Amino acid sequence: MDNLNHVLFEEFKHLDKLCGELYGDQRGVSHYIDDMKVVSGSDYRYIPNWKEDLDQLIRIRHIRNYLAHTEGAFNEDMCTPKDIEWSRDFCRRILDQLDPLALLRQHSEAKQRMAKAKRPVYQIQAPQLSVQYNVVNEKAEKISSILCWIVLLLVIIGGLLLVLFSISQL
Repeated sequence: MDNLNHVLFEEFKHLDKLCGELYGDQRGVSHYIDDMKVVSGSDYRYIPNWKEDLDQLIRIRHIRNYLAHTEGAFNEDMCTPKDIEWSRDFCRRILDQLDPLALLRQHSEAKQRMAKAKRPVYQIQAPQLSVQYNVVNEKAEKISSILCWIVLLLVIIGGLLLVLFSISQL
């Protein structure tokens, strides 16, 4: 495990440096964790794996601190290959702006844009079109009904004329 501990330690330094550059301070991962902790559940519920990422960041930081401050810690089984892969993946997500805080910012910005935007024209006009369609549809039904009555009346008149014509032929 000695090698995995060293690899994770180096991966954490890279992650910490990346977070430090984001914030412009030395606190790095700790600053990122603190920012995640203050976000309410109602805000982060739309961000996939928020809680898992926060828990894993805290766990990785704890392992790094233990390795850095405990004598002989590098000789203990402290991490797994999955921890190293997660740390690398998290760095990639930060660089691609797919990390939890970037996704939260993107979600918040999208909500603000939607709130500022006016209702689309088609939504405003849709009820008017619907009403006009209903009026036209009602008129068409009335005309259709009148035409049916006229046709029925013509059939009856035609039948009566036929009967009268046949009677007169006798």
